[in-house]
Amino acid sequence: MVTNQEFIQTVARYVKKYAADYGVMVHSPIIAQAILESGWGKSTLAAVYNNFFGLKCGTKWKGASVNLSTKEEYSPGTLTTIKDNFRVYGSMEEGIRGYFEFIQLPRYQNLKGITDPQAYLETIKADGYATSSAYVQNNMNLIEQYCLTQYDRKDNAVMARSRNAVVSLAQSWLGKNEADGSYKEIIDIYNSMTSFPRGTRMLYSWAWCACTWSALAIKLGYTDIMPVEISCSQLITLAQKMGIWQENDAYVPKLADGVLYDWDDNGAGDNTGNPDHIGVVETVNEAAGTFTVIEGNYSNAVKRRTMNINGKYIRGFICPKYDNEQSTIPSVVPDFPSSAWIDEAAKEVIAGKWGNAPDRKENLYNAIQARVNELTRHPQKSVDELAHEVIAGKWGNGQDRRNRLTAEGYDYDAVQARVNALKR
Repeated sequence: MVTNQEFIQTVARYVKKYAADYGVMVHSPIIAQAILESGWGKSTLAAVYNNFFGLKCGTKWKGASVNLSTKEEYSPGTLTTIKDNFRVYGSMEEGIRGYFEFIQLPRYQNLKGITDPQAYLETIKADGYATSSAYVQNNMNLIEQYCLTQYDRKDNAVMARSRNAVVSLAQSWLGKNEADGSYKEIIDIYNSMTSFPRGTRMLYSWAWCACTWSALAIKLGYTDIMPVEISCSQLITLAQKMGIWQENDAYVPKLADGVLYDWDDNGAGDNTGNPDHIGVVETVNEAAGTFTVIEGNYSNAVKRRTMNINGKYIRGFICPKYDNEQSTIPSVVPDFPSSAWIDEAAKEVIAGKWGNAPDRKENLYNAIQARVNELTRHPQKSVDELAHEVIAGKWGNGQDRRNRLTAEGYDYDAVQARVNALKR
């Protein structure tokens, strides 16, 4: 049986895997929601159908569904039992990723960039996610009881900065414009700072393309890797000081790079003129030689533009150093606790056990990592226990089930044989 702590750790791992890509900056409230909504993964909806957040189908869901009873609090203190259609997922990971896909609905876009757990919960409830009057407090109680805020930070540092998070947030702003005043939300984000680069607040009447880039950084908490200003020329100056300015027009941009324009550029050589505009790179099609950009104040709105790589009007690029570009494999082998271990490994290398360069390094690493995986793996479960979990839907179906069981070191054929026997 999965303990509460094991459940937390599993949910936390999947939340960490997907949150940044969807612009979500805080993990603890989502872990709490999974606990609360699924009853620690034991509800029928979670245990059988891998829906850990009580996600209903709505009109846009095209996947599998199941009709189940649920209780809603339409008036304070009064629970009403209803039947509704809920989303069905193939695995726990799919179910948790489904949460992030669900909150891409327009009414949840204000969740992006929130770093305070209670603010996140209050916002999602206000957006219509839950009807319970005690929803925020119940989740906060779980956060406090199980110290879930430990999952909001990594090694006492801000959570990993992701290119996809920048693009996702920029996409959520598409369509904001001056005509209906929705663009003011972007300027308000900039003006929420306690201090400004040159001591100047942003006015609604000013050009707001640079402000849009800066608001992305501020909203996501990326101001340590993205320069913040309301002037395009000042953005270049700051990027140069940060060592992230790319002057070469032929540079192939990456997602979430900033591209600066000069409308006086004739397309000959590298342009060094005064910048007029900025946008954030959304997609890159290197084969076609094009990339798309999301820009604030493009004809008084947030819109897309398609540009040619090494094309006309490019002034240069801001290239922030996002965390997801850092290698997870150290370039230098750390010191081992025992020189005897090194001596033994060296003798095996001399004897030819580990092959020759460059394969030798990979062979040694793979062998060590395989042993690490064995030592850190959860205690093995019995075939009977696994069979009951399979029947409950915890291991997915078909090839997915085989892959997951095998990856955990279990004998798929033995487990499946027991499943078949129990179902007879």
